[in-house]
Amino acid sequence: MNSFRSLSGLAEKYNNRDFRISRDHFSYGKAIGCIAFFAFILRLLIGAHYLNSYDTEWNIMWGVELGDGFFSAYTHVRQLDYPPFYLYPLYFVGRLVNDPSIGGYPPFRMLAIKFMPCLCDSLTCVVIYLLARSRDKNLGLLAGAIWAVNPAAIFNCACWGQTDCVFMFLAALLMLALDRKHVTVAGVLWAVMCSTKLQGLYLTPVVGMEVLAICFGSLRPKEFSFSRSVRNRPAMLRFGRFAGFAALTLALIYLPFMFGAGFSSYQPELGFWEKFMKPVTVYSEGVAKYPFATLNGDNIYMLFGLNSVKDELQVLTGLSISTIGSFFLLAAVAGVVAVYLFGKRRSHWLAGFFFMECVFMFTCRQHERYQIPVLVLLICALIQLADRRLLTLFSLQSMVIFFNQFRILSGVRENKSWWNYYRYSVSSSPEWLNSRNDFAFINSLINFLLFAASAVLVGRFFFDDEFDKPLLPRFRRWINENR
Repeated sequence: MNSFRSLSGLAEKYNNRDFRISRDHFSYGKAIGCIAFFAFILRLLIGAHYLNSYDTEWNIMWGVELGDGFFSAYTHVRQLDYPPFYLYPLYFVGRLVNDPSIGGYPPFRMLAIKFMPCLCDSLTCVVIYLLARSRDKNLGLLAGAIWAVNPAAIFNCACWGQTDCVFMFLAALLMLALDRKHVTVAGVLWAVMCSTKLQGLYLTPVVGMEVLAICFGSLRPKEFSFSRSVRNRPAMLRFGRFAGFAALTLALIYLPFMFGAGFSSYQPELGFWEKFMKPVTVYSEGVAKYPFATLNGDNIYMLFGLNSVKDELQVLTGLSISTIGSFFLLAAVAGVVAVYLFGKRRSHWLAGFFFMECVFMFTCRQHERYQIPVLVLLICALIQLADRRLLTLFSLQSMVIFFNQFRILSGVRENKSWWNYYRYSVSSSPEWLNSRNDFAFINSLINFLLFAASAVLVGRFFFDDEFDKPLLPRFRRWINENR
C-alpha cells in the first residue's frame, strides 16, 4: 500500500512539472550532448559510404602488421612514420579488419579506420563548449554547433579518415587546460599530443611561453625578474610539475616501444641502440620523407608554382628554399616570444592560431591537411574574445582548407576509380581535373589574403591600445592629420 502511494505521489509530481523550455532552466549540457552525438552519427554515416583507399589503406596495413609484434612495431611495420601513441587505436583497427565480416565489407572497413577520428572530432564540440561555459554559454553552444557542421573537419575525418582531427581534439584539450591554468594536466596532454602526431611539436613555443606566464606571472622585461622568479618556490614547483609530468608521460609512452624495438629479432643487421632509438628518430624520418617546398599545401610556395619542387632548390647562391623556410620558422618563434614579452594582451588561442598559420604558409614540406589545426584555435579565440571579425575569418578559412583537401582527395579518387566508367560515353576527362593548377593558384591567393588579414587583426590585438576600434577610420584620420 505504501509503495502504491509512493508511486502515485511520483506520478502526480511528474504530471505537475513544467516541461517548457525557458532561458532560466535551459539544459545547455543536454544541448551540447545532442550536438556532439548528432555530429558523430553524421560523420559515421558519411565515413561508411565515402569509400577511400588513399592513405587509409596505409593505416589499415599498419594496424594489421602491429599484430606481428606490437612494441617491436618500429622494426617490422613497413614505412611506419607515426609516433607511438596512435598505434594503440591502430592495433584494434587491425584486429577488426582481420575479421572477414568487417575487413571484407568496404563500409565496415571504412568505419574501422575512421571511427576514432570521427569520435574525436565530435568530442571537440564538447571541448569548445566547455571553454565557453564560464563566459557565454549561448556563444559556446553556437560555436559547438558550427564545429559540428564544419566542412573542413567533416571532410578530414569522415571522408579522408585522417588523424588530424584526433590531433585537433588533443590540442583543444591542451589549450583548455592552459586556459584553466592546470599546468600538470597540460604537461600530460602536451606529451600525448606530440606522441600522437608529428605536427604537435609546432605548438610547443606557444605552450612553453604560456606555461611560463602561468607559473611566473607577466614575462614583460619591466615586470619580470629572473632572480626573483628562481627564488619563487611555489612557481618553480608548479613549472616543475609541468615538466616532470610531461617527461614522465613521454617515458611511459616511448620506453615500451624503444625496448621492444631494441630487443626485437627483426632487422638483425642493426645494433641494439640503433633499433632502440627508432621510435624517436621517426620524427626526423617523417620530416625527411617529403623534401618539397610544398606538397599540395596551398601556401606561399604553391602561389609561386613550387608544388612538388625539391626544397633544396637554390633561389640565390647559397640560399635554398629550405633555408628560407627555416628562417620563417625561427621568425615565427621569435614572434611568439615577442608577443609574450611585449604584448599588451594575452591569448594563447590567438597566438597559437597565428603561429600555426605562419608555419603552414611559410615553412616547407607542408601538405594539404596541415593547416586545419588553425580552425580549432581560431574558433576558441572567437569564444574568448567574442569578436565577430573572428567568425568571418573562421568561415572563410574553413572553406579554403576544405577546398585544399577536397581538390587533392577527389582528384585522386576520380583519376583512379569511378571516372573511368564515364570514359565509355565521354571523350575527355572532366574540365575541373584539367584545371586543378588554376584552382590551386586561386585558393593559395585567397589563403594568402586571409593570412594578411589575420596578421593585421592579431598584430592589433597584441600591440594596439585601441584594438576594439575600427582601423580604417583611424587610418583616414591619421592621413588627414599628416597632410
